[in-house]
Amino acid sequence: MNGGIRICRFFGFEVRLDYSWFVVFLLVLWTFAQSVFPGRTPGLSVGTYFTMALVGASLFFASVLLHELAHSAMARARGIQVEGITLFIFGGMARIRSEATNPKDEFLITVVGPLSSALIGGILLVVARVGDSLGLHRAFVDVAEYLAILNFILAVFNLIPGFPLDGGRLLRSLVWHITKDVRKATRLAAYTGQGFGYLMIGFGVLSLFRGFLVSGIWLIFIGWFLSQAAAFSYRQLIMRRILQGVQVQEAMTRNPETVAADVTLRDLVDNYFLVRRYSVFPVLDSDGRPLGLITLRQVKEIDRDKWPTTQVSSVMTQICEAVTVRPEDSLAQVLTKLEKAGVGRALVVQDGRLEGLISNADVAAWLDRYQQLH
Repeated sequence: MNGGIRICRFFGFEVRLDYSWFVVFLLVLWTFAQSVFPGRTPGLSVGTYFTMALVGASLFFASVLLHELAHSAMARARGIQVEGITLFIFGGMARIRSEATNPKDEFLITVVGPLSSALIGGILLVVARVGDSLGLHRAFVDVAEYLAILNFILAVFNLIPGFPLDGGRLLRSLVWHITKDVRKATRLAAYTGQGFGYLMIGFGVLSLFRGFLVSGIWLIFIGWFLSQAAAFSYRQLIMRRILQGVQVQEAMTRNPETVAADVTLRDLVDNYFLVRRYSVFPVLDSDGRPLGLITLRQVKEIDRDKWPTTQVSSVMTQICEAVTVRPEDSLAQVLTKLEKAGVGRALVVQDGRLEGLISNADVAAWLDRYQQLH
């Protein structure tokens, strides 16, 4: 999940907002302004409730960010690379390049999340009590007090033993430690997560029938997400595990068609793009060494009247900027590199020679064949 809007770097971690985050922020803002704070602190003005809601929603997501920062900091301390943190429609997630390789790391990386939420809740509760004793405005006290409660709820909710919640990951680490089988541990945690998700949906529907509209919608919304995320997380783990054992040379396109660096864009369009089914070609020098990639999109960005005089070498993506992999690299490594670079294909290079091309489509095709045979 590298999409969204980059907002800052925090302690060396890139923080992004997924576009879906704005949906839930507005929903939380509306819930706070229309229901929560008017119910907790009656008699205030509409403007005051909106201000309380805006401050409360902002601090709530700041708490979620701190929760994810705790996970990320511990992952880094355990030697696992973390690219950053993305806040999305149901909270946040740390973008970790690889999973924990042992149950101890899994446990330590996971447990700091709920502990941090509980600590934040304790601090906010102290702030609320101090503010009350100092006679500060009730709005200030109520926002701090309610956010303390939310953080305690967040800590407890995350301890539900269902994947991909923190409690599910803790359950996975325990079963992993006992069975020595991460696949079996993940399957159990994922099934538990799906079960809790369906249970929440049931409670949500029941709440709607009893007249609790807001809480019912939230329960259904979160339950649906939890059940879907649990199933997806298990499939993703299985896919990654499979791809880690498959080398690039087993799925790549061998001996791809190439073009010379001195070919003009006019010739490239007439003799390659219009008569072949490919939208990208590796570019080689006169000795057959790869220089880069030229894509149809790059050609389209050049004025047509310049095509006859513009050479491929002046438009292509240079080899130093292109994604390159080795034939013996795993397909899991390829996907990680392509995702990080935001591109769809990589050059397969060995000892300075072009061995092939590997793309997301090649990986998907290999997986499709694998599934048909299993």
